Amino acid sequence: MVRKKKLNPSGSKGQDGRFHNAHLSLNEDELEAAGMEIGDEVLVRVREDFIIIQKAGKWPNRKSLKIESKDPNNMD
Repeated sequence: MVRKKKLNPSGSKGQDGRFHNAHLSLNEDELEAAGMEIGDEVLVRVREDFIIIQKAGKWPNRKSLKIESKDPNNMD
């Protein structure tokens, strides 16, 4: 199943007047296709060009990773 979605602004704006959070709405049929239900605990993995959402109970035992974000305003 593939559906185009939009990341909607979420929360309050920061001191710079911009939103710094976003949310994504998933329908029950999308969750069902992924084997999930509303209220399930999930883990979110973020990689360059990917966001992966997985049920928390199925996360493999791996060492923690340090995640660094790129500042799009400072591309040195």
